[in-house]
Amino acid sequence: MTKLTVKDLFEKKGKVKLTELYVTNALEAYAAEKAGIDIQIVSFKKETLRTGVPTNRWFRDAHIKDIREAAPNTFMIYGLGQLSSPDKAIDAALIARENGADAVYCGNSPKYIEALRNEGLPAVSHIGLIPYKSTWTGGFKAVGKDAESAYKVYQDAIAYDNAGAIGLEVECVPDRVAEIITKKVNLLTLSMGSGPKCDVEFLFIQDVIGTNTDRVPRHAKVFKDTNKSYEKLLDDTIEGLKNSLMM
Repeated sequence: MTKLTVKDLFEKKGKVKLTELYVTNALEAYAAEKAGIDIQIVSFKKETLRTGVPTNRWFRDAHIKDIREAAPNTFMIYGLGQLSSPDKAIDAALIARENGADAVYCGNSPKYIEALRNEGLPAVSHIGLIPYKSTWTGGFKAVGKDAESAYKVYQDAIAYDNAGAIGLEVECVPDRVAEIITKKVNLLTLSMGSGPKCDVEFLFIQDVIGTNTDRVPRHAKVFKDTNKSYEKLLDDTIEGLKNSLMM
């Protein structure tokens, strides 16, 4: 598997449907690369990792290094979380690049994306249902179902495109709206429950393989209930151990 570049991604727009997974550890990253997933994204927040355990920068960087080494041939995006200024976004993105990032996710406004682009730092942002901004759009539900809100999503996409984003997570936007945006912008659109017409299909690996213990989003695709497989394997193991001890 040959790692894609930003140039490769742009050249594939409108020609090849790409795949992306959110991963949380080296094992998931390794498996995703072996399966041929084109893009992976991983949290690069300093405060916490997926476990919710507070961490310092050293621990986070070591964790990220393991993931990067497990999938050396995959285009890797590091999620920066919320940042208080464009300068801090640049600082965080530079650290991410030092740790192997090919691009960063920055959910802030287009001016942050423009600042990153001016420094040659590829960035992805977010439109539609944005969980930490969902109070502005009525909570955790689809965005863009009426003409006014659909036009607002469209305007957001154009603003990020003009700012120099290389991609946009398009979350829970009606299929037709996502399709129009995809055809209009130069960047890549990453569909999260926004239909099949975006450039990239984006899923969380926990949903795909069935290890998510929280509520699974309606737009998620679950192909395997790994948690139940684990439970059965352990049940069989314990039963086997008990039987061997009784012999």
